[in-house]
Amino acid sequence: MRHTLRNPDQMQRYKRRSATVEPVIGQLKDRIGLRRFARRGVTAVTAELHLAAAALNITRLHHATG
Repeated sequence: MRHTLRNPDQMQRYKRRSATVEPVIGQLKDRIGLRRFARRGVTAVTAELHLAAAALNITRLHHATG
């Protein structure tokens, strides 16, 4: 990782990832409780992740509107 972050372009990409992706994953783990997937296979896990993300977005929308 140190070798990768020596490159300024890679450092910018890593900073952008920590600002966009990691908070969402943290909220899914904390608020939704998504620590493990209940199903097997890429398709099933993707569907479960999409369901959890939709639930998180609906919760955010509910809190934002009222």
